[in-house]
Amino acid sequence: MSDLIERYLGAIARQLPDGQKADVTAELRDVLLSQVEEEEERLGRPQTREELEALLIRFGHPLTVSGRYRQVQHLIGPEVFPFWWAAIKATLSVILGIWVVMALLVVIAGQPLALGLDAGDGSLFGLLVFAFGMITLVCALIERFGKTSFLKRWKPSQLPPPEGKTKSRFERVVEIGMGAVFLLWWVGAIEFRAFIPDHDMSVELAPIWQEMYWPILAYAAFDVSVNVLALFTPGAVFFNRATSLGRNLFGAGVLGAVYQAGHWVEVNWDVWTPQVREQVQANFDTGMRIGVASTILVFLALAAVDAWRIWQMVHADRRAPMSA
Repeated sequence: MSDLIERYLGAIARQLPDGQKADVTAELRDVLLSQVEEEEERLGRPQTREELEALLIRFGHPLTVSGRYRQVQHLIGPEVFPFWWAAIKATLSVILGIWVVMALLVVIAGQPLALGLDAGDGSLFGLLVFAFGMITLVCALIERFGKTSFLKRWKPSQLPPPEGKTKSRFERVVEIGMGAVFLLWWVGAIEFRAFIPDHDMSVELAPIWQEMYWPILAYAAFDVSVNVLALFTPGAVFFNRATSLGRNLFGAGVLGAVYQAGHWVEVNWDVWTPQVREQVQANFDTGMRIGVASTILVFLALAAVDAWRIWQMVHADRRAPMSA
């Protein structure tokens, strides 16, 4: 059950400046362990996981607790301010992530890229200002009318782990966007401009890609789903890690089947002699063989990391009752 306390402290530490994290975390850990000890003495037995969750909920949401230690001039009341700040960071990260994906899509499509920093309707700057204003207005209304009870509806078990590098919302949104773009391209909903200026030369996908159409489509949809779930349920660590493991093994399996073909692109140019075309084709296939094999190894390495993390979580849960 100590993992709940560590998750709780980790969530608080993420909201604090680096110089304060160690001291504040140590102080809060002592306070919480003292309260747990007092409660267990009162009960005459160790606390259950549900009782510990209730204690942490009474202690306060991580954003509220961390807000007590931040030396910030609040735009709104101190109770709502930490939630306002978290909403601002999350929303702006999502907007910027979507904008990056759209900008890449525009460039690939061969259209001129506008930075969107003007104040016009639909611009990046205008959208950021609008989001900032709406979040501030909503939080101000919550503070004004005292409708803050829903801010206390949370569970420590839904918090992300205190340790380990996790992807930011911005990274998740970019991955989701790029996955969605690939899906749309794969099903033929969008097309990209040709990057070879001489149109007499053609580079086309070999038949193996059409044969693997449905497995690749299934993998791309699964990849987007995994990232969406991880974005909206960061506290479901075991589930997210397990789906990530499945995704990486799925990707390695699909590319393993593609690798068996030995031929992945077909190149041709009318001015080439048969010997030149054969040599160029061999060079393309060699490059693709290296690329596909390297990608398979990356998938397997990521799957190994996921499996190791899952093994650690399972054994940590088994040790928790013993330590308690």
